[in-house]
Amino acid sequence: MKFKRPVTPAEMSRALTALCEDIVPGATPLYIDVHPLSGAPADECFSLVSSQVATNGGDLVVGWILWELPTLFVEAEFHAVWRSPAGKFIDIAPKKSPTRRILFLEDPLRRYEGRQVNNVRRATSQDPVVVEYLTAFDSQFELLNRGERAHRHGEIHLEGSEAAEFNAIQKKLVLLQLRIDSHLPSFGPYSPCWCGSGKKVKWCHRDQAV
Repeated sequence: MKFKRPVTPAEMSRALTALCEDIVPGATPLYIDVHPLSGAPADECFSLVSSQVATNGGDLVVGWILWELPTLFVEAEFHAVWRSPAGKFIDIAPKKSPTRRILFLEDPLRRYEGRQVNNVRRATSQDPVVVEYLTAFDSQFELLNRGERAHRHGEIHLEGSEAAEFNAIQKKLVLLQLRIDSHLPSFGPYSPCWCGSGKKVKWCHRDQAV
């Protein structure tokens, strides 16, 4: 079996530590259980947590989810979690790719102001294909959030030269994905488990790692 997508890290690698230090110097990430609200839309953490706070109290905590695609890259995704009135951190936002736990880096200096924030990615491979792959995602984000679109949510309609630019980026991503697939590592006993537990395969879904 091979990794198909970034997963919750099982440990803090040097690449992840460096990424955290760049984003929030001196901060330490923590694992947080994911308990998604039933029927809620995926990847709408800020509105969901705000509603949760209004209904049940507690606080909205801003920070970053840390992901890794082992041997290829690490990634930080701007995110919000709920801190219950009892002080427990819970991720209530459904994910497009379900996961059991996240590794969360709190960022006390950041505020969500309705503007889209790009993921922060760092290649851990020297292969130019990986770097080009990550750069293509940055190009896609810049296009989709250009100008006033940075404050829009939901489906975005592009026309003319921007539509052509978007199609070119999508074609490039498809081709790069095919090349990346050949680089994807297989699960080993000490790999982070694909289920998103934040544990290594050896102590999680070992019997399924075949």
